[in-house]
Amino acid sequence: MSIGKLTGVTVVGPQSLSLVWDDGGSAKIDLAALIAARANLSLLSDPQEFALVKASADGWSVEWPCGIDFGTAQLRRWADEQSGKIMPAKDFRHWMDRHGLSLNTAADALGLSRRTIAYYVSGEQPVPKTVMLATEGYDHRRAA
Repeated sequence: MSIGKLTGVTVVGPQSLSLVWDDGGSAKIDLAALIAARANLSLLSDPQEFALVKASADGWSVEWPCGIDFGTAQLRRWADEQSGKIMPAKDFRHWMDRHGLSLNTAADALGLSRRTIAYYVSGEQPVPKTVMLATEGYDHRRAA
């Protein structure tokens, strides 16, 4: 999937943004948990600093005067995770751990390659909604 450039960014909450891409995509994203979890982002916990966000001149990131920035691909991924369009890698890993699955057994359970599972676990590739739904189906079958 091609990720478009940002055409707009607006603060819509204490640590939330509304984003618009030139490919027609738009999303709201809450960065509070990310900011709280990473010491190097602590400057963004100040509402006055957070409010200074803007799209970069080339449209490929959002940036703050304090030097923090996030690229459009990562922003889209976070937005898709928060909206339920894709599964967060940590949730996929938790699913595997909960069922005691290795890369090989998870691949067998989902009908995917071991390499694909490794990409999902590492976060190198997003976990698509179809795989998220397959994990839910797996849980349901195991519970029945």
